[in-house]
Amino acid sequence: MKSILFFAPNWIGDAVMATPLLRSIKKFYPSASVHIVAKKAVCELLDGLKYINDSFSLPSHPLQQLKLAYELRKYKYSSAFVLPHSFRSALLAFITGASLRIGYDCNSRGFLLSHRIAFPQDGSGNRKIQYMVYEYLRLAELLNIPFDNKGLELAVSEEEQSLWIKELEKEQLGGFRVGIAPGASFGSSKRWGVQRFATVAEVLTQKYGLTPILITGPGEEEIKNDFSKYYKKKFIDPFINGHHLSRLKAVIKNLDLLICNDSGPRHIAIAFDIPVICLMGPTKPEYTESPWERGEVLRVPVDCGPCQLPECPTDHRCMTLITPEMVLNAIETWLNKR
Repeated sequence: MKSILFFAPNWIGDAVMATPLLRSIKKFYPSASVHIVAKKAVCELLDGLKYINDSFSLPSHPLQQLKLAYELRKYKYSSAFVLPHSFRSALLAFITGASLRIGYDCNSRGFLLSHRIAFPQDGSGNRKIQYMVYEYLRLAELLNIPFDNKGLELAVSEEEQSLWIKELEKEQLGGFRVGIAPGASFGSSKRWGVQRFATVAEVLTQKYGLTPILITGPGEEEIKNDFSKYYKKKFIDPFINGHHLSRLKAVIKNLDLLICNDSGPRHIAIAFDIPVICLMGPTKPEYTESPWERGEVLRVPVDCGPCQLPECPTDHRCMTLITPEMVLNAIETWLNKR
């Protein structure tokens, strides 16, 4: 194949979990030019990976998306891998004129794909839930492309790495570097209480003399304000001058431990082999259970979950039953294994 196009997932975590597919295909076709189409944030997230030759930011307006797809016809792609499950993504792949269009047969879009595959089923005939990395890799199996058995991967530019290291050196942080990420863009149902994150940070500060690094995303100013209200001591805010995925990658890469919800930063940490204490509530763990993750996933089974809902319609017990003491015990376990 001379040229390969990837329609990348929309969510940050899913995009990170797509990197083994990208890498495996590039290894199988080393001379192919690999391009991705994705949201601007995802393009920035995947920037620097040596197996991506170019990226195209997907406009938000549907008509502009169609225009971009038509403009991509000039590259005469040998194949297009459609990772999102939407009808629109398959339509855009069709418009690019790619000879092979590979994706899951769902949402009435099968006729737009030249190579399609059904979701695997469990014993009851329902869709089998599996780690997203393996779901994406099944698309490569359609073309007999082997998996290289390596995990998630991201890259940080030397410039961004250097800038962040210099900032850390000025702070002269004590203890180990702990990132606190209380947000989750999926919805409030995924979020553990900000006050509880602050309680954990307070105990760690008192016990180890560390200064927590607060990790927030665009639109999470309220979360940042709440954390500063509950946590009275000094913390590091890497995003005072704005939120950029390049900065987020540098911050997480240089942590010793990340404490977070089941959100994008968790998967970025896995890509950089950073241990994670993940607080999981409404989502099905099978989607994100990674053999490459270090740390611990804290989850309390409840009768109403996992519901996969962005907002909790009841008492949010799947998250409130996770206590600060449980998180602190998990951190102690991690420290004893270092």
